[in-house]
Amino acid sequence: MKRPIADREQIVLSFVKKELGKEQAAQLLGCTKRTLETYVKQYVVYKTAGLVDHRRSNNHKLSQEQIDTIILLKRTQPWRSARNIRDHLAIPVHDRTVWKLLVANGLAHTNFKRVKAIIRFEAANPNDMWQTDIMGKITFQYLGDLYLIATLDDHSRFVPYGKWFKTQGKMNVFSVWYQSLSSCGIPTRMLQDEGSQYKARARFGLADYQWYAKQMNIELIWAPTAQCKGKIERFWKFVQRDFVPGILKAKTMDEVNGAWRVWLAWYNYKFKSPYFDNETHAARYRASKRRLTRVELETLLTIEERRKVTRESTISLYGKHYYVPPGYIGCRIWIRIKGEKLFLIANGKVFHTARLRL
Repeated sequence: MKRPIADREQIVLSFVKKELGKEQAAQLLGCTKRTLETYVKQYVVYKTAGLVDHRRSNNHKLSQEQIDTIILLKRTQPWRSARNIRDHLAIPVHDRTVWKLLVANGLAHTNFKRVKAIIRFEAANPNDMWQTDIMGKITFQYLGDLYLIATLDDHSRFVPYGKWFKTQGKMNVFSVWYQSLSSCGIPTRMLQDEGSQYKARARFGLADYQWYAKQMNIELIWAPTAQCKGKIERFWKFVQRDFVPGILKAKTMDEVNGAWRVWLAWYNYKFKSPYFDNETHAARYRASKRRLTRVELETLLTIEERRKVTRESTISLYGKHYYVPPGYIGCRIWIRIKGEKLFLIANGKVFHTARLRL
């Protein structure tokens, strides 16, 4: 219970005059010794005005109804963290208050193993290095297996772009790469594993990803193990813990990616990272000065494929079927892919355009 300002002033004066000990004065004020020292400093400078307590009394208190709701939610949905519960219920308290309640009721993990300290690498500046990867498949109730592909800045852990797909083919990787480069510019280096989407299997020659990186003067670094790209692997774990459980019953890809865009904006601009003294990822990130316009990127990241038009007047491209105007059944035509646009070419001329579906 807070004391009146006059009583508080009298106790502080008695402490300053050494009529009261620190522990006794703190007990009378109902505060810690550290807070008492703060009161003394403020009183010396601001007199009585310095003793006004600006702390919110409800910032650390929960009603019995809120306590019961939190415990019930944690027991029925154990994947939720203390912060997630606080945000979900819109309770105006610190997430540590919720965590302490969970610990007191045996609903939180409190035993942490001491591990040997290791030296972690971190790029010196934003865009010095990006990491990119494909998260292992997640099985949704109605949509089946889905894959998340994303890029992540090594310095800030800011995620330029990410998207959920039904497959993990190279065009999906290209789509994420294209959107990342469009919005945030060109990084100096890229770190990725040796998957076939990124690296050619043959001894000679380059995969499309390698060839285009070379054209943009991006140095490619290959990660032989998952531990080598630890930041994006930790990001995957956070996604699986914080985002995935709440979206597993989605019925359309639009629903999944719509929710994902909202969550990713929160992660980049609102979430205060424990790695950076509670700074947001966006606060540590700046877009690259090396930039290409969308038209320049589309021109550079052009992929050409050849396909035969079926009797149904369609072509198959990366698991999707596209309609071809009449007159080309049985013909082999060229398909030029620029960004998210398809150009169908015969006899050196574009005769039809479509939007790339991934």
